Amino acid sequence: LIWWKSNSNRFPILSILARRYLAIPATSASIERIFSISSNIITRNRNRISSSLTRQLILLKSW
Repeated sequence: LIWWKSNSNRFPILSILARRYLAIPATSASIERIFSISSNIITRNRNRISSSLTRQLILLKSW
C-alpha cells in the first residue's frame, strides 16, 4: 500500500482501488456477519447442502 500511496499521482483510480481492496479491515464485523448468515443457512435440517451451494447462498445473503 505504501507504493500505491507514493504513486497515487500517476495512478489515481488504481491507487484508490488498491487501498480499498488490499487494505486489512479495521474490524471483523463483516466476517462475523457472514458467520451469522451461514449459521442461519446450515441448520440441523439442512446439513446435507453441498459446500458450493452453501457458498452461493452465503454470497447472495451477504449482498
